Amino acid sequence: MPLPRTGTNALLELLSPYIPDEAIGAAVPRHRGSGRRTEWSAGQLYRVLLLLLLTPARSANLLCALLPEQRAWRRFAHLPNQRRLPNVRQLHEFRGRLTPGVLRGINAILLQRVLASWPSEQAGIGLIDATDLPAATQDIKKVDGPVLGAAGDPRRPHEEDRAGALFHRVQKAHAAALAGAL
Repeated sequence: MPLPRTGTNALLELLSPYIPDEAIGAAVPRHRGSGRRTEWSAGQLYRVLLLLLLTPARSANLLCALLPEQRAWRRFAHLPNQRRLPNVRQLHEFRGRLTPGVLRGINAILLQRVLASWPSEQAGIGLIDATDLPAATQDIKKVDGPVLGAAGDPRRPHEEDRAGALFHRVQKAHAAALAGAL
């Protein structure tokens, strides 16, 4: 089952029915009490955050700037008005309320909906679990001194060197603990 290209209106229309707005609203209730109140539901704000992944807009600032011009994006996020749209502060505050447990629950519901409509003649499905993938952040670290790395290149940490140094420290700590016990 080929999907439309990322960022196209066809992809947004295809994915929109799978998003569980009512479950998101139950998992992330509206703000109660004193302070600023949001006029947007949790489902709407979640859909706006999804647009960061599904469109070429890669920052909340750019997304909020482009949202008034993009009718398909507003339709996907169930935003009826072209002038009254969520701002960056509202998106940031909502993103802060999305805990890992809430996101896991939403992902479980999304997976159930996708698998329920999966064609029975297709034998299998493969899903990527990103929790096992290492983050590629070593090139963008801001470090004052050299980072433990491969010989000759202090900027790029080498996986074996880090593992060896950690293993050596564990051996030393174990030997010290044994000597203390004797």
